[in-house]
Amino acid sequence: MLAAQIVGVDAGLMVLAMVIVLIGAATQASIGVGLGLMAAPTLSLIDPAFIPGALTLSIPPLVVGMAWRERAHIDSTIYRAVPARFVGSIAGAALVASQGDEAVTIVVGLAVLLAVVASVTGLHVRPTLRNQLIAGTGSGFAGTVAGVGGPPMAITYQHSDPRVLRATLAVFNTIGLICFTLPSLVIAGVTGWREVQLACFLIPSVVAGFSVGKYTIAKLPPERVRPFVLVVCAASAVLVLAKSLA
Repeated sequence: MLAAQIVGVDAGLMVLAMVIVLIGAATQASIGVGLGLMAAPTLSLIDPAFIPGALTLSIPPLVVGMAWRERAHIDSTIYRAVPARFVGSIAGAALVASQGDEAVTIVVGLAVLLAVVASVTGLHVRPTLRNQLIAGTGSGFAGTVAGVGGPPMAITYQHSDPRVLRATLAVFNTIGLICFTLPSLVIAGVTGWREVQLACFLIPSVVAGFSVGKYTIAKLPPERVRPFVLVVCAASAVLVLAKSLA
């Protein structure tokens, strides 16, 4: 309780934050996406300092652990999408700086929803070079503008083996977080000592969620992974739109 008071968050709310992050981490460890969607809305209400700095600082153990756990299933061609993510991140930052993020965020949300609808109605997306570059750019752009960088690449790999989907998204997110997102947050002055303190409370929940995910994977039939991924992507788009239009 004392530690929670030191970082300026009520002890009960801190426990709530940790539980939500644990559930979100377990979901992402199981299907490849989910932590940001499930945790960000509540964390931002508890304390704005959680988003994006503290949550972003707490994610690397999850994505690195996922990439290592299923490293044999990583699609090696994903690395060609990394420069596209960088381009998308720069484009998103530049557009937000010049136009503001509200209108751009609405466009991102609608684009993700459109991609989900297209997938459900029969569009068979494959991780070709073209689609990886498009998804990589979209991930960087959407992650910078709206904090939902996962859906574009998740939709691209929705028909892949669940192990390939989880491992490939994990390594792609690891590179994006460490090389682009975290440095940009530090340079922008968004992440400081208080965010580091808050992240220290979230990291144990992230690690616990990763551990729980090892058991939920075994109980989750492979044919159920794609529907879960599409639901999470659609929900993230709806939340982004709701927040922008509120």
